[in-house]
Amino acid sequence: MRLWLRIFITLASTVLLAGAGAAQTGIVALGDSNTAGFGVAHHEAFPAQLEGMLRAAGDNVRVFNAGVAGDTFAAMLARLDHYVPAGTQVTIVQGGYNDVQRRSDSGSIAASIQAIVSRLRARGVKVLLCGFFYPDWDALGAELARAYGAVFVSGGACYDSANRGPDGLHMTAAGHQVVATRLFPVVRRMLAPAAPHASARREAPNGPKPPATPRSSAPRPVVPRYVQVKEGRAGGRCPRGECSNPSIATLPVLR
Repeated sequence: MRLWLRIFITLASTVLLAGAGAAQTGIVALGDSNTAGFGVAHHEAFPAQLEGMLRAAGDNVRVFNAGVAGDTFAAMLARLDHYVPAGTQVTIVQGGYNDVQRRSDSGSIAASIQAIVSRLRARGVKVLLCGFFYPDWDALGAELARAYGAVFVSGGACYDSANRGPDGLHMTAAGHQVVATRLFPVVRRMLAPAAPHASARREAPNGPKPPATPRSSAPRPVVPRYVQVKEGRAGGRCPRGECSNPSIATLPVLR
């Protein structure tokens, strides 16, 4: 009798654990080496720290780090379906530095961002789109997010210039913690069940008001002119010191 009871308990536990795993929310952080955590341990990169914060708050989540060193938006698009599997509920998209550093065509950059966001939204995946450093590109990101019902946060929220490593480019563990802390409340709101008339609710400070469903088509975004960086400034402006890098002609590719 005891043997049968043990078997029953074992089987019941297996079923319950399987159910818990199935209910776990999948989040993917898609980006370049500042997402991957270049120069810090895997558990110190912001995706892992974000997962810890969400789990401590009671969310049954897993944040997968899909950052690849040196990646551009075109490369992220090429690997999108493989790195963002079926069942993913939220994807954080962070990048852009390598595109600008390599002087990629601005139209191609915009098209890649648009394709990433539109394909994810068509699959029903919620998207948190990070801007990157320059005001013109932040404006483009905000416009794309508005068009496809994604959530936009400024480039300064996804990068902490106050905590950079010896190379002056990649964040330290403290910088990753700052980014995770900034993204934590935004992601938590994205994980919350949709309330009635949620389309009228702002998902993030200074962010767009997402529609209830993604649009089947979206207007072509206004593509900013190629950003010319001189003495670390874009267009003569450098908000909050986020552009305090030397000319992109001398900057190394994020590795």
